[in-house]
Amino acid sequence: MALGAIALVVFTVAGVLLYRALVQELQRAAHDELLGKIEVVKHFVEEARVTRDLVGLRHHLDDLLIGHRDLRVWLEAADGSAVYGGQPPKVIGTLNQPGHLRVLRRDGVVMDALDATLANTEPLAVVRARVATETRPRDQLLASYRIALLAVGVFGVLLTVVLSALATWRGLAPVKRLSAEATNITPHSMAIRLSDTHVDDEVSGLVDAFNGVLDRLEGAYQQMEAFNADVAHELRTPLATLINGTQIMLSAERSNHELRDTLGSNLEELDQLNAIVNNMLFLARADQGDRAQDIEEIDLGTEADKTIQYSQALLEDAGLRAVREGSVKAQCNIALVRRALVNLLSNAIKNTERGRTITVSVETGPGAARLSVLNPGEPISGDDAARMFDRFFRADEARARSGESHGLGLAIVRAIARMHGGSVFVESGAAGNRVGFEFPRTQRSITEHD
Repeated sequence: MALGAIALVVFTVAGVLLYRALVQELQRAAHDELLGKIEVVKHFVEEARVTRDLVGLRHHLDDLLIGHRDLRVWLEAADGSAVYGGQPPKVIGTLNQPGHLRVLRRDGVVMDALDATLANTEPLAVVRARVATETRPRDQLLASYRIALLAVGVFGVLLTVVLSALATWRGLAPVKRLSAEATNITPHSMAIRLSDTHVDDEVSGLVDAFNGVLDRLEGAYQQMEAFNADVAHELRTPLATLINGTQIMLSAERSNHELRDTLGSNLEELDQLNAIVNNMLFLARADQGDRAQDIEEIDLGTEADKTIQYSQALLEDAGLRAVREGSVKAQCNIALVRRALVNLLSNAIKNTERGRTITVSVETGPGAARLSVLNPGEPISGDDAARMFDRFFRADEARARSGESHGLGLAIVRAIARMHGGSVFVESGAAGNRVGFEFPRTQRSITEHD
């Protein structure tokens, strides 16, 4: 419909312009013809003035009209009498060119005329000459041209609509097929992708982009399903402990001492649940794009020393020691960076054999601060290294050795790194496994990272 309207406008404008151009050209041609004839009439009058032969003048004018049925000539004397051609026709209007008139003959025929004033025509006393030509042939030509333009315009509009419909149908066929394929994509068939065969280059880019979105959605959906399963798994044990302990205590009369012990045990389980919920809320805010607030410049080496001192009890229980290497100043949120360092150090303690030394490194790079914890041990496998910052991920060894771990520590480290405009990394080698994060050293760098 829209293409039909556009075609109608285009053909209408083109037809009007062509018609006006033809009218102007025909009027110009008629004017040029009248100019030529009036010059011939002037020449005949000049010859007759010299020869004083009025009869010969009329004879010449009669010869001029032979073969020109639409042409008429009038000569007028000074007293207003007709010298040749009879009574001049009535003037009914003027045209664009000077001296160009629209006249009406006695028989009702409209003609285009051109007047010329004659001087020094004694003894003939002819003072005015008028040459005119009928407009009927030109009007008939224009009428035929209008009909032809209308026919061509209607045919052009219809042909445009038909061809546009065919082109649209052909162009939309791949889109309809892709739409049908897209309707088959459900949460239970996330692996389906749109086919890029038999599609134009314009559509293939859209297909690739849409398939890329599907890839990301599938990954996010699988991550969400795994996350839901992990949350249920982590919450099931403390909830089951709370329920079973409470049911046992309610099954019989208990002493105040037993009730206090049970409430204390329940409180420990509730603390674990509270820690899980708080960590999940923190990660959810980070996923929503929260950035670190209350930025100030601190000495990361000093903060690393404080973290080692804070974790001294855990280090002694595990038979380990920790040292710090390097120092750098950077702008960051102190509380968040401390939390990330504590999580990194706690992770290293859980995965280091007794009697070994853990190294906390504070380094600087091009505009960035880099904090990491190196613990000696077997290199981390590639699969574990790729997933160790995922929520609730724990290697088999960690699950077996640490029942209190919830697998959120390193996920929180990654969230804190993102909140500072940074990223996390894992490096494995003969010296052990280095896990850490880096972020821009200045507030300006953080802003530009956004």
